[in-house]
Amino acid sequence: MYEDNLNANFEEPTNYTERLQTLKQQMPPILDDFVKYFVLYNKDPSIPEYQNMFENIKSNLNKLSSSLFILSNDVDSNIDNINKFYEILNNLIKKERDKNLELKKQLGMIETNINSSNEMIHDYNKIYDIGYLRNWALFLSIIISGLVISSVFKKQTI
Repeated sequence: MYEDNLNANFEEPTNYTERLQTLKQQMPPILDDFVKYFVLYNKDPSIPEYQNMFENIKSNLNKLSSSLFILSNDVDSNIDNINKFYEILNNLIKKERDKNLELKKQLGMIETNINSSNEMIHDYNKIYDIGYLRNWALFLSIIISGLVISSVFKKQTI
């Protein structure tokens, strides 16, 4: 089930970095032109050359912005795929750990210090329970023997 998804192909981070660098290099000249033609267009909107250049620069900025948005979505998508892949690996590891733990229990092995301390705590619980029962038995036997002794001496004094 999970093993089928282990053949995941992820895009290299360098591809994203290269695409980002390309966009980064394109941005300053386009912004400079945008500022220049924005001022010229707003100064005199009736000149068609300024209008055309301003519209072209705006479309270039929009293309650049959409490319950046697409790059961001691609990165997010790749991150989601990697997270799914790691979740699958994590589930496989958990299954193997459970299987390993079950096999060790069948062999009677103690896995780590934590498990050995759990065994020691379990042993101390048994020792405590036995001591607790022994103390109650001793207490009851003292009371019963005291009653028997007192009843024997009461009969002799009469």
